Amino acid sequence: MMIFYVYVCQFNAIGKHKYAYMRDAGMYTQLWKKYLPVIRLLLKKTVDGEQKLQIYKHEFERTGARNKLGFVFTLELVNGKPINKSNTTAVASDLYGVLISNEAVAEWLKDQCVKISVGRSCELVMQKFEKVVKEEVVVEAPLASA
Repeated sequence: MMIFYVYVCQFNAIGKHKYAYMRDAGMYTQLWKKYLPVIRLLLKKTVDGEQKLQIYKHEFERTGARNKLGFVFTLELVNGKPINKSNTTAVASDLYGVLISNEAVAEWLKDQCVKISVGRSCELVMQKFEKVVKEEVVVEAPLASA
């Protein structure tokens, strides 16, 4: 199997480049495809509340996860698109790729705001959230008469 190395260039607060090395990109696709039927059902149940799925830690370890964070991530999707791209790991990126490659899930995600995360305990947590819409309030000042 051939591994492609991807360099992601970002700017940090000072303006210097920070390189994120995603050598494990694509390695988790088969793992997520295995769990896709259950994830699809649980995503639809997020309407009722938070949904959890315990994933075996050895499956992640066997697949990759060689960096400090390992397989810990948070992926927030608004209308089917990730909004927190800056801290995306290979695990999260592969999960997103599998989700949008499934037509039923991609169609359902188009109208949803969902937060998907995996912690150190390898528990996949999915919850729906409301999109925050910032409204501008325009206050009209009375005109001064001369």
